[in-house]
Amino acid sequence: MKIRLVFDDWRNKKGESVYNTLVGVDLSMRDFHSGTAFTADIQLDEEGELELKEALVAGYVPVFYVSQ
Repeated sequence: MKIRLVFDDWRNKKGESVYNTLVGVDLSMRDFHSGTAFTADIQLDEEGELELKEALVAGYVPVFYVSQ
């Protein structure tokens, strides 16, 4: 399923926003700042795709994080 990943915020290891810190300002001056969007593909079975589409139509927004 093709989706748009929209970057929300930089957070520390505790899950707290660093937006209003010097590090947060520096990070946000680069390619990853609030509102930056990327095209992506995710692999879902038919049931998962239907579930996601229904939630999106209902106005719910899933939030993801990137791990390595």
